[in-house]
Amino acid sequence: MKDFLFPSIGGVQLDAKGVLTSVGIALALGVVLSLVYLFTNRKRGYTSDFPAAIVLLAPLMSSVIFLVNSSVAAAVSLGGALALLRIRSNPRDTMDITSLLFAIVIGIGCGTGYYGISIVITAILCAVMAILAVTNYGIPKQSLFTLKITVPEDLNFEGAFDDILEKYTESFNLCQIRTSDFGSLYELRYHITLAGKTDRREFIDAIRTRNGNLDVVITLRENDCLQGK
Repeated sequence: MKDFLFPSIGGVQLDAKGVLTSVGIALALGVVLSLVYLFTNRKRGYTSDFPAAIVLLAPLMSSVIFLVNSSVAAAVSLGGALALLRIRSNPRDTMDITSLLFAIVIGIGCGTGYYGISIVITAILCAVMAILAVTNYGIPKQSLFTLKITVPEDLNFEGAFDDILEKYTESFNLCQIRTSDFGSLYELRYHITLAGKTDRREFIDAIRTRNGNLDVVITLRENDCLQGK
């Protein structure tokens, strides 16, 4: 049993039993990783197909190693190319990229026969991921947002919203002014910091009473940056 879980030299016997064992363990560890990903991203959200992609990537990577005759270098090259397809299609979050790399590591470990090491690594790193999520590690206590206010051309927007922003935000900075609708409207873009107890609906309503009930948009600053805006 010890030699099976922690072999001195990695390698999988390329028969039905060896292949099924390797793919089965990789699939099980992929499921564990996917469940931890769901737990750690339950608040931030995720694309619906990504957890399934994590489940399949680990056994897929394990199978790739078989197909290239247990050459780790060739398998990593091919697996990395496959993973980049997913990363390039939706570079939403660095944790998504980390989870993809994690699944690839699981697949390599199982494909080369290091089942015990793969299980230990998965257990430790999944526990670390869960702890970081529970403790909100790295998440600022204050939320950074981008505020977009549309105003009519006849409104003098210089300082028009400062008193509202001073009341509802910890800090604010007017970073962009541009025209829209052939100059009939202006769009003001602020970088603001909201405290956790700010009533956002009340905040938006206060702005709408002053900008003629035109558009008011609040987005998370990190989402704004990721979209290149």
